Amino acid sequence: MAPNPADTLQADPAQTLASVRAELAKVRASVARIERDLGLLEATQRGAGGTGRERPDRYLQVLVDVYDRGGRHGLDPDGFAAVGERHGYDRRGLGGFFTGGRAPLRRDHERILLTPYGEQLVDLYLQRLAP
Repeated sequence: MAPNPADTLQADPAQTLASVRAELAKVRASVARIERDLGLLEATQRGAGGTGRERPDRYLQVLVDVYDRGGRHGLDPDGFAAVGERHGYDRRGLGGFFTGGRAPLRRDHERILLTPYGEQLVDLYLQRLAP
C-alpha cells in the first residue's frame, strides 16, 4: 500500500509533492492510453459498419505510406499517385480514399493528408503488425 502523503508531508514536503506529481503523471498516462485504445476500437467498429469488414492490406499500406512519406504536411498529388501505384492502384482509382463520411484522406490545398479516421486506421494496422 502506498504511503499516505499527509504522513510524509511533515518529513519532506518537496519530496512528497514530487512523489504525488509522479503518481498523477502515471495515472494520466494510463487514462490517455485507455482512451486512445477505446477510441481506436470504437472507430474500427464504426468503420466496419459493425460487420467486422476489414480493409485490404494494400489499402492500409497506402495510408501508412502517406503518413511515412508526408508526415503532418502530407503529400503532393504526384507523390500520392506514386504511393498508390506502388501498391497496385491506378491513379484514376485513388478517389475512393477521399469519399464517404469516414474518408481516410483529405485534400488541403495541394496536399493529401490523413484524416483523424485515417490516422486511427494506420494506428490499428500498425498495432496488428506489431509482434
